[in-house]
Amino acid sequence: MDWFIAAPFIRSSSDRWLADFVPNPRGAFHSVPAGYLHDRSRSSTGLGDWADYFRHGAAAWRAARSSAKPSGILTCFPQLPLTIGLHKRLSRHKLPLIAWTFNLGSLPGGAKRKLAMAGLAAVDRFIVHSRAEIAACSDWLQLPEDRFEFVPLQRGLIDPTLAEDLEHPFVLSMGSAHRDYRLLFAVLSELGYPAVVVAGAHAVAGLEVPANVELRSGLTIEQCHALIQRARLSVIPVANQKTASGQVTLIDAMMYGRAAIATACPASVDYVTHNKDGWLVRANDHDDMKTSIQQLWEDAALRQALGAAARQTVVERFSDAAVGRVLGRVLQQHEALQ
Repeated sequence: MDWFIAAPFIRSSSDRWLADFVPNPRGAFHSVPAGYLHDRSRSSTGLGDWADYFRHGAAAWRAARSSAKPSGILTCFPQLPLTIGLHKRLSRHKLPLIAWTFNLGSLPGGAKRKLAMAGLAAVDRFIVHSRAEIAACSDWLQLPEDRFEFVPLQRGLIDPTLAEDLEHPFVLSMGSAHRDYRLLFAVLSELGYPAVVVAGAHAVAGLEVPANVELRSGLTIEQCHALIQRARLSVIPVANQKTASGQVTLIDAMMYGRAAIATACPASVDYVTHNKDGWLVRANDHDDMKTSIQQLWEDAALRQALGAAARQTVVERFSDAAVGRVLGRVLQQHEALQ
């Protein structure tokens, strides 16, 4: 079978995503480029964004249906499989549809849930990035749990090029999705450590930023990666205990060999083994967060050990090569059913 890949981050037909990491593919991969920019920091999907997704989904559907060979569609993020699923249901076509990176920030009710149930019922396999999302999404969509599979989120492996800033050390916290910056700001205010927080305005709205915290936004990926490497440690405070949040920031810190502290939640617990390749703290626990940041800030040997183990974990479990092998298995399973 040929597979058509539709993802908001695919900018041209030459973008390969994980295709080059699938061992011994039986068919070809075709990328369907997005004609829009995907804003990861936004707080919600607006009507204009949905119009983009519907156009992109329609283009992927037409490309797969017009193929001379048996074909399937592989998507990333929840919006595209919803739009393509509506095409599939209306046409009553059995073309395989796999929803990779099916990561929901929340599980809305009412009309939004009904629309999701209508479109996503046509998805043959959901790939979620935390084990807790299997039961949560299955219940929300009223679909059997065997349609859902946990596969770790992957990141393209990048080697560190910058050293920790020893002269001007700082704590780093990044991300806008369901972050508990209220708790983190309170902790940092008491500790007094210099810190940099990179987040969208909506993530810190109404919060008082401590004097020792520099708030930044609108950075490029390269600037973010430079900050991760220069930071003494990364902290990912999460306020979401229902769906997965914070994996990208966590994996990036691990990839660059930096010690990371993360709230124990439906994401971090599947990526970090406490006191081995990362550090987990209890949700909503001020004292645990404060003690953990203080301990890692002062213990260079512990930070180094955690960082080295974290890098190895990323290579073995979260790299493109590691997850590409899993993608190959998933695609072959669906090819065998056709």
